[in-house]
Amino acid sequence: MGFLSHAFLAAAFSLSPFLASAAAFKPNIIFIYADDLGMGMLGCYGQEIVKTPNIDRLASQGIMFTRCYSSQYCCPARASLLMGVHDSHSHSYTQTAGALVITAERKGWSNEQLEEKAARAARIKAAEGEVFLPELLKKAGYVTGQFGKLEWGFTTWHGELKRHGWDRYVGYMDHQRAHGFYPSFLWKDGERLPLKGNTHADGGKTPEDYSPGATEKRRGNREGKVTYAPDVMLAETLRFMEENRNKPMFIFFSTNLPHGPVDIPPEENTYAGSPSIRQAYGNASGTNRECAGAAEEYASMVDKLDRQVGAIVDQVRKLGLDKRTIIIFSSDNGHELYYRTDKGRGRGPDCHGGVLDGTGELLDVFRGSRGRVGPNNAMANLAGLKWTSHEGGIRVPLIISWPGTLPYGKVCHGLVANYDHMASFADLAGVRMPEGKDAVSYIEILSGNSARQRDYVVVDHTVITGDGWKLTQKQNKPFLFQIGKDPEERHNLAETRKDQLEKLRAIYRKEVGSPRKDR
Repeated sequence: MGFLSHAFLAAAFSLSPFLASAAAFKPNIIFIYADDLGMGMLGCYGQEIVKTPNIDRLASQGIMFTRCYSSQYCCPARASLLMGVHDSHSHSYTQTAGALVITAERKGWSNEQLEEKAARAARIKAAEGEVFLPELLKKAGYVTGQFGKLEWGFTTWHGELKRHGWDRYVGYMDHQRAHGFYPSFLWKDGERLPLKGNTHADGGKTPEDYSPGATEKRRGNREGKVTYAPDVMLAETLRFMEENRNKPMFIFFSTNLPHGPVDIPPEENTYAGSPSIRQAYGNASGTNRECAGAAEEYASMVDKLDRQVGAIVDQVRKLGLDKRTIIIFSSDNGHELYYRTDKGRGRGPDCHGGVLDGTGELLDVFRGSRGRVGPNNAMANLAGLKWTSHEGGIRVPLIISWPGTLPYGKVCHGLVANYDHMASFADLAGVRMPEGKDAVSYIEILSGNSARQRDYVVVDHTVITGDGWKLTQKQNKPFLFQIGKDPEERHNLAETRKDQLEKLRAIYRKEVGSPRKDR
């Protein structure tokens, strides 16, 4: 284990004994990043139907945050995370098209051809001097590994992964292909890793079809679907942990679970025939029956994710790394519904037979699936889903566990952003953050130091303040919510609270109205 300079240790001690002890050695950092998982799909955040005992155990043995914010969908969330900056700087964000790996397989391109075409097609182009999260930790002496849905755009390539600082990686280089769970191959350190029995260039992605008999036609058809990619990515993660057990490790387990369309091996459909889910759909036939089946498979995908978290935690214990390893669990954005046809947008038959709540929002079978942390710690549905700047789209779970170092069973209501992980991991590694980043470390908050809490965060062109105010816009109209009292965002106060509106507008102009000054 490497030790820090006396100067840095002195600075750390001046901040807090906790940070000093955390930075006195380089702990292993395991970051588990779920895909499209809303807060309320976890038992510790109020889920009642789907059981998540392993993730709940992390929360009971660590710290659970209730106010962590991210982007409304995966590409900006991952770019923000890896760069340590918010996603709303003026003229700062583009998105690379997906499906290039699918095209490459169908056209028989070589690895070299794909590498060249991907680099040429990339629209996300960081400045030459940009510093990335894995690069920062690699320079601090960490061995870095990413497993799952690789990188920040919808297409990446080997050269970009190495540039960002990854020593090892296994997973999907094409996020569109990652919507299928049975690709013919994954990427491993620049080479193709064949998956036995899989024949689908698009990963075997299934259409979202809820007509009678659709289960057999789409998910029930197992032709060319033998090896479930999440199993391979987990196995590679566990192998990486064993091979590098004597080095400080940074592991980014960026799984594609439980992103849809729903698909899981039939033998792992643990919620098949679930009385709670069947009852929610009225035990009906036709569309409702198909939707119930899809909901059961979705619940089983969440269960699969939970069991994979358990396997990673078990490996930490097996290798004797408990006291030297901090585990962070979070998600890229809020919840999406992959078990009804209209996804809450009011088109076509939905999976609840058209049942609406008081706001005109279609009800969700899992009730708390958008997250349910309300005023005075009471539970309340958050407004909205993925693809929106409502709380259900941008507020995400965050659980941090470090047995023997962090307190057990603590709930933190401090404000945290997705891009803060970079500064926090830099603190853990004992290295200084590069200039020009927006990240603020939450490590001091873990020790109960409220003085280091944020005044506000910026995500998705939205400002959220520590005292519970939120400013966002729709069609150039301002929406001001006091989310501490109104987590369902029913009351727009833009006309009645001009003082707060102008205060948040000033923050917005400062943070969103101009490009990053360092680039």
